[in-house]
Amino acid sequence: MIAIVVILVAAALLGFLAQRRMLGRHGPDHPLARAEGLPTSELVIPARTLAGLLLAFVLLSVYTSFEGAGTEAAREAGAVLSMAEDAVVLTPAARTDVVASLQCYARSVIGPDWRSQEDDGAPSPDTDAASDRIAETLRVAAGDQRNGVAIASILADDSLRIQSRIGRLDEGRPSVPMEVWTLLIVTVAIMLAGMAALGHPGVRTGTQLGVLVGTTVVFGLTLLVVHDLDRPYGGAAAVQPDAMRTVERRIAAPPGGHTKPPCDAEGRPLAA
Repeated sequence: MIAIVVILVAAALLGFLAQRRMLGRHGPDHPLARAEGLPTSELVIPARTLAGLLLAFVLLSVYTSFEGAGTEAAREAGAVLSMAEDAVVLTPAARTDVVASLQCYARSVIGPDWRSQEDDGAPSPDTDAASDRIAETLRVAAGDQRNGVAIASILADDSLRIQSRIGRLDEGRPSVPMEVWTLLIVTVAIMLAGMAALGHPGVRTGTQLGVLVGTTVVFGLTLLVVHDLDRPYGGAAAVQPDAMRTVERRIAAPPGGHTKPPCDAEGRPLAA
């Protein structure tokens, strides 16, 4: 960090010294100075270009992560539904237990797990417990040889459910580091300050203000959108557990449904 600052400051100082040496005794109005110098507008263009490129790159990155969050949530819901449909061919007792545990898990994802990942991106202990209950019911069902064929398919979908949940939680964590946020804000601030300070005095003040306000609004809204998309499960554009809600309703419907699972609306076990 120190080396970067020293190198940049040294480069800027050397540039000023080189400018004075090249101009020599010539004043700023000398034809040589006007021919070889840079207009002030060109001093702002690099910062403006960098700000635009950074915002575009970060926006694309966070949008990709935002889409990934929705994709992982849909994959998880699909795996749960596939497990419930395969469980229909299990023996009656095993089918009841497995489908009930899946319904409780779906309720837990919709409630505690979604709120937890919205707050800090961490998994909910209640949903961890619901996942453990699925594993236990599958272990019991696998003990009956009559369930052998169906259990193999259900276990494959269960593995996909676990992987998708991990992916969903991972996509929910902010992906833009604080260093990148600092760079974005500083670059945009310098660009706007440069536009305001180096505006041509011949242009009316109202026109300059209109351009400056419009540019500030565009870049400000872009930063707000980046911040919102960087938290897929919170904010105005939050991903909702619609797929898992649909699955929970499907599981509760016959055949094989368990309309009164041993858990509350949040997926927590009912008191005995």
